[in-house]
Amino acid sequence: MGFVLNMYDVPYVTSYAEAVAFYERSVPWRNGGEDRPLVNKRHRGMGVRLVGDAVVFRYHTTDVVSWGPDGSYEIDNGRYYSRSTCEFANNFMPRMHWLMSETKHLRINDHIHPIWDCRRLLVSADGVVSGPGLGRFMKRTVNRKQARTLLKALGYYEYLDWHKAMYPMVQDTMPPRWKREHVRVDQIVELLAQGVYAYYQLMMSNGGEPDTVREVLYAAFGDARNVWDAAYHDRLPSATNLRGYDVVMKG
Repeated sequence: MGFVLNMYDVPYVTSYAEAVAFYERSVPWRNGGEDRPLVNKRHRGMGVRLVGDAVVFRYHTTDVVSWGPDGSYEIDNGRYYSRSTCEFANNFMPRMHWLMSETKHLRINDHIHPIWDCRRLLVSADGVVSGPGLGRFMKRTVNRKQARTLLKALGYYEYLDWHKAMYPMVQDTMPPRWKREHVRVDQIVELLAQGVYAYYQLMMSNGGEPDTVREVLYAAFGDARNVWDAAYHDRLPSATNLRGYDVVMKG
């Protein structure tokens, strides 16, 4: 398990007024510096400073959270996908606001917003999210008609029928998966094309299970053969199981 930042001894900041008070309570470094150490955490890797009227909280070289006098805040993870960045940011955000999933999702109350390519987000005082870092959730599902066309063209169904008949007879004698021959995508396609005489070699490889073969073919040819249907969402309810959702550029 990697190192995760511990912020338990740093007071929470949930508003601009609290951010200003936090800065004023921070004691400057003895030898000066552009910012001040965090209250109860005097490490050079973290700091707080004023930039005009904004209060900026820095983690390493990134200004992660910046509070504005209008009650809005800006969040920037500096392209670091880490739990520590989340822990740092969450200490200086409004109540019921969380940076999640190693900085890839921003939860506000009962909804989750996607963060695209680690760019900046601006969150207004009433929780409206904008900025170049705002992406979209995309969930891909298999277009069954297009998938059948692809699998039929590559000889998958013939192999599936053969495997169903042969596997029960040899499963007890098969070597463990880690001892089997590795096969590349192009080899799988070639073995399928050769027909029944090559099926045994495919079955005995580490990629010969029909489900594995199918998923490999989808991954290799799905985009070109229009196997995928996609649904897009600007945000999702917080109770959503995010498994299978990707974050893509908003547009």
